[in-house]
Amino acid sequence: MSRSVRFEVAAELRTFAESVRAAIGEWEPPREPELGAWLDDRDGALAERLEAAGWGELWSDRDLLGPAVAGGFQLGRSAAPACLIDEASLGAPLCVAGRARHGTGATVFALPLPDGGLALGRPASEPVAETTLDGSGTVRVEVEAADELSPGDAGARWHVWSAGTLAYLAGLAEQALALAVEHARRREQFGAPLAALPAVQARLADAALAVEGMTLVAWEAVDAGAAPTAPELLWTGAACNEVVASSQQVHGAAGFALETGLHRLYRRARAMHTWTAAACAAAR
Repeated sequence: MSRSVRFEVAAELRTFAESVRAAIGEWEPPREPELGAWLDDRDGALAERLEAAGWGELWSDRDLLGPAVAGGFQLGRSAAPACLIDEASLGAPLCVAGRARHGTGATVFALPLPDGGLALGRPASEPVAETTLDGSGTVRVEVEAADELSPGDAGARWHVWSAGTLAYLAGLAEQALALAVEHARRREQFGAPLAALPAVQARLADAALAVEGMTLVAWEAVDAGAAPTAPELLWTGAACNEVVASSQQVHGAAGFALETGLHRLYRRARAMHTWTAAACAAAR
């Protein structure tokens, strides 16, 4: 579990996080994208294991922000499919401006509405795959016959989605930083480990501060019983991108090498920030 300098994470949330981590196990998204080809890293077996761990039973009440954050961190660290957040909290793949992530075969889509509303709609035609690099299986789809949820239901779902998404971004950043620290300690340059160089130390320290800030925002939302705000989500997305980019810099020319796995975090972080910003704008 991530550690907060402000308060202790409840024991039951630590236990739940361990259950989610065990359900994820050794799962990894595809490492070698086929450039120009459509890719969806959705994994039915992974979703079933998480369902058995209790992940899919959390989203009926906005008071369950704690489990959303505890599990979201674990999903982010593994760069797990974003649909595990969307479908468990919103009830369907997220669809913004006619595009949905992980929308293959879906019969219903979640549409953000102004003033924090949410509607569930059916596709008017067969979704069309669009090439992406992050593995989120993006499709272009026209949605019709949307059923708007009650304000209370919509608010509860957005609360959980916001908390889980913010924690997911923090988990991505934390994993990228861990890879950078490991590389800096192992890699030698000018007769000493990279970690001994002041410039590298400063970059890693800035990244560690950002990760701690993201972690605090997530757990303070739980402590307050209120979902992260749109500005907090947007800041977290930007901070996550900065941490992953710094980790790439520490890796130098090896930053995009497929064997490190860092390139997956880089692609997913950028895509998650874009999707999060679009959803926040649509729900304003």
